[in-house]
Amino acid sequence: MRENLDSRELAHSIGPVVVAVLALAMAPIWERRISVPGPEQIYPLFALAALGVLLALYAPKGRHTLCLGTVVLPLAIWFFGVSWAGWLAVGIYLVREILRRLLYGEPLQRAKTIRILPTVADGSRVALATLAGGAIWVRGVGESLSSSNLALSDLAFNNLSLGRRAVNDLGSFSRWGMAGLGVYVLVLLVLHAFTGRFLQRLEQWLAPEAYKSMGLDACGWILGAVTVRAVIELGWPETLFLLTAMALLAMEAARNVHLRQRAVARVSELWEVTRAGHRIIFRDPDLAGIARQVLDECRNVLPFHWFQFELIPGDAAIKSWYAGPDGQIEEGVPHPAESPPALPGLHRRSSWKILGRELKGDGEPIARLRFWCDPRRLESTSSELLDSLLPQVAAAVHRVLLDRRAKQDPLTGLADRRVLEARLEETFTAAREEGGNMAVIMCDLDRFKRVNDNFGHEVGDRALLQVVGVLEEFRRDTDLCCRYGGEEFAVVLEKTDGETAIRVAERLRMEVERSVFMAEDKRVPLKLSAGVAAYPDLQVPSGKELLVLADEALIEAKRRGRNRTLLHLGRGRFRTVDGKTLGGKEPPPPEIPTLF
Repeated sequence: MRENLDSRELAHSIGPVVVAVLALAMAPIWERRISVPGPEQIYPLFALAALGVLLALYAPKGRHTLCLGTVVLPLAIWFFGVSWAGWLAVGIYLVREILRRLLYGEPLQRAKTIRILPTVADGSRVALATLAGGAIWVRGVGESLSSSNLALSDLAFNNLSLGRRAVNDLGSFSRWGMAGLGVYVLVLLVLHAFTGRFLQRLEQWLAPEAYKSMGLDACGWILGAVTVRAVIELGWPETLFLLTAMALLAMEAARNVHLRQRAVARVSELWEVTRAGHRIIFRDPDLAGIARQVLDECRNVLPFHWFQFELIPGDAAIKSWYAGPDGQIEEGVPHPAESPPALPGLHRRSSWKILGRELKGDGEPIARLRFWCDPRRLESTSSELLDSLLPQVAAAVHRVLLDRRAKQDPLTGLADRRVLEARLEETFTAAREEGGNMAVIMCDLDRFKRVNDNFGHEVGDRALLQVVGVLEEFRRDTDLCCRYGGEEFAVVLEKTDGETAIRVAERLRMEVERSVFMAEDKRVPLKLSAGVAAYPDLQVPSGKELLVLADEALIEAKRRGRNRTLLHLGRGRFRTVDGKTLGGKEPPPPEIPTLF
């Protein structure tokens, strides 16, 4: 058993339990009746307990009270004493909470599992309210009949003559009965307000749910007071028969309420599944964004702790993303514990139930999903909802993969020129309207033709992939890297000035130069030239013009010996990384012959 209670909730739960135990222990002394019910009283007492449980099942507006179960409390107070009524109240409450889950099978994700101490605390509050309301009622009636020396213990099951006399005094009986009801409701509200989470704030005292729940308790109390007279006039068998019919109706009403709630929830879930195809719009260009939205959609229909999304990109290596209980998507494989975490209350520890599903597009597998579920929290309909959702998820994933392939360079996997042009204009418009800045880097692999001529195009492709790996690893997360054509690449930098952009470009150039590339057991040096242009350092009308100026800086870098970075300053002037300004008409330095 694990309660998972914080210190404040623990105090709020223990307090009512301790007070209720003391009050129940002292109640027989106050009543001057310590004896247990006789044989003739056992049957009605147990019958009241059973009928109270059935009546309490109808609790559509709240579970912190007995609702219609309070019908049996006036009977228990009048014929068995206040102390027995208190024990009956807490027993009815606890059994009701257990039966609600056993009879109606309420899933744990919609109704909390039974937490032993908080549930007993709620039952203790009901018992304390019953003791307070019953004491006021019985004491008031007893004092009104004090001229006949009627004691509290005389208002008992085996003294119907005196009980009839007290009930026949309708004014006293009704007046003090309503007073007891008022005290019952008031004590219950105060206890929940100051020792629980039902009414923690003052404004919650006026909540409609509180009124509806207490209204059922009040109706039950009044009906129970009327039933007291029925017992005296008709006897227990006839009265219990009427209460049994009422209890069966209440149980059927509770079942219908539950079925209606389940039906509404089912319709809501099916509606969510129907709308999933319209919601799954992958605005994130990265694959982790796809996994994130698949996770969000599946969480709407299936309770799980761990999630894995494996993408099957044709002949390439399988890529995997996962999310744990915190819901954060990370690349890699999940590492769940051997068994699900403990739940509050009493539960048998079980192993994971792993649900695996495959997503297909055009008849071919494109992704795999795995869900690590706690079988104690899994509904029988969850798998069906998941299977209804997955065709739409698969179609959406297939669409976005096809769209990515159409916008990607097939060799490097980088975005193509169409994506570059769209991002350029989008970033340029945002910088111009918001008064921000941006920059463009144009890169070109030096002497790439010699690599192809000396080692073949296959080695040349590997060289391009090596450069792409460096660019993708060392660029910033907000930058967009595209293949512009051949061995030329473009990088778009948002909210970046020229000084920062040239440092970024120089770092990329140096990382490419440091990288080790082997061909035919020989190290082939790879070198990169880069040109940078920034806005608003350069007043250009569009992002496309900025790209042209970055290309001019790249051409000048190649003209001046390659393997260098230049920033375009405008009017044919360029600046090196160390701050030296160069003129475009200056003669280039003499080139030193190299193999590559």
